[in-house]
Amino acid sequence: MSPTPILGLLLLLSLALSAGCTNEGSEVAPETVVPRLVALLQDPSPEVRSSAAVSLGKIGRPEAAPALIEALRDPDALVRQDSAWALGNLDDVGHDRLEEIGVVLVNRLEDPSLAVREAAAQALGMLGGTQVIVELLTEALQYPAVETRRAAVKALMWLEPPSAYGALVTALRDADPAVRQGAVAALGELADARALIPLRSRLLKDADAGVRSEAAYRLGKFGDASAIPTLQNAATSDKDPGVRRWAAWALQQLEDSSGS
Repeated sequence: MSPTPILGLLLLLSLALSAGCTNEGSEVAPETVVPRLVALLQDPSPEVRSSAAVSLGKIGRPEAAPALIEALRDPDALVRQDSAWALGNLDDVGHDRLEEIGVVLVNRLEDPSLAVREAAAQALGMLGGTQVIVELLTEALQYPAVETRRAAVKALMWLEPPSAYGALVTALRDADPAVRQGAVAALGELADARALIPLRSRLLKDADAGVRSEAAYRLGKFGDASAIPTLQNAATSDKDPGVRRWAAWALQQLEDSSGS
């Protein structure tokens, strides 16, 4: 079958699912549609395979997981990206299957495609993580490839696991500014009061303006008055205008939260 008729079939299936019935008014059961879409993951056309993955993600049936896991090894980057996204949208996968999906998504953090790495990180956050997955992500913060470390810290930001606190603090000293900024963001999402001191330190001492700006923003979100002196210093003395603006914004947030 040529790609065009198959894409038409995908469209019809999508419309039927969203409407809940076919033109004849009969119910469209997901258990009937899912096997058709799974079969299309083997289609010669990458466009069809990608569309099938997206459709499976929209349906969200857990029985699609094995086929989507296999599709993470597709030679086409867009198919891998859409398969990762779809895995993040599956419902009620169960603990064992969740761990299996999590492990393969962590492995995709080393994908050569940035879009695939980001999709895998987001999917991990959407699914939620087990302790095994969190441990794999914290280990990935030590990988030599900077792209993997960036993706791992982003996944931890999505997951917000309290047990990653120590690894994220260590990542604040990463040589790559994007990893440090991601660690600042992830610590902010944890909302762990212990992070106030390392975040204040990043605001005052980090060489990268993006990291300092992120630290100012997160300190403003924390709502802890102990950050006021550090923010005042940054708002008046930082050499970067963007950092000064974020520090001033954070000070305003603290003032608003205190009711002054």
